[in-house]
Amino acid sequence: IFALPQARRFLFNAFWIVHRLYIVFYILLILHGSGRLVQPPIFHWFFIVPALMFVADKLVSLKHKKHDIPVLKAEKLPSGVTHLQLKKPKHFDYLSGQWVRISSLALNPGEYHPFTLTSAPQEQTLDLYIRAVGPWTQNIRQIYDPENPKNLNASTGQLVFPRAYLDGPFGEGHQDWYKYDVAVLVGGGIGVTPFASILKDLVYKAQSKVQIPCKKVYFLWVTKTQKQFEWLTEIIRKVEELDTQHLTDMHIFITQFYQKFDMRTIMMYICERHF
Repeated sequence: IFALPQARRFLFNAFWIVHRLYIVFYILLILHGSGRLVQPPIFHWFFIVPALMFVADKLVSLKHKKHDIPVLKAEKLPSGVTHLQLKKPKHFDYLSGQWVRISSLALNPGEYHPFTLTSAPQEQTLDLYIRAVGPWTQNIRQIYDPENPKNLNASTGQLVFPRAYLDGPFGEGHQDWYKYDVAVLVGGGIGVTPFASILKDLVYKAQSKVQIPCKKVYFLWVTKTQKQFEWLTEIIRKVEELDTQHLTDMHIFITQFYQKFDMRTIMMYICERHF
């Protein structure tokens, strides 16, 4: 029940606690056969190898360094999206399109959630765009609200946001784009975040005269409404300013309008036909 998408979205803590009970489940499973009512227990022969692999994975996870870093900037953007800018830790190397796990010290420090990095590896900060779709992300939007009085340092008058834990980077799913002459990136909704990192990475590499096979990137993004598009305008504007060699070609498709004919629809139609 707690594995259903609705439960994971609105009852994440319950989902997490219930699934942490797997240790009790396996202990009871081993004890169940210890009575030898039918035959000698044989479960342990099937359990040893997966258990060793599980322990090895946990040891690697514990060895993996988690970074305690400050949040330098926070913004509330349209469509329930929150922009967090984190200080990049020393010796933190990652590739465009990778993701990290973060937790907030203002919430449960042991509760991590994955988000894709939208910053390029060449930048000195880490950018995350978090959409409020569940209790944890909604709390993040409230806690890191620049207008929240708790974030204002009374002595200095500056905004000081709660620190965050960072674990990662992870993922290798978008690392072959530069091997081709032409790359086509297609994203939808909030799933566009890894491509923002790739676009900025391409522009930075071109500016630094790094020789890569990729000569052109076509970026296609499909979103429901204009409101969902607005939070990405800053990234697109930054890419266009840096892209002096016209390596990127971006196309944005808005599929839904609340009203068929209004001033917003007319202006978008004019821009589409004549610009």
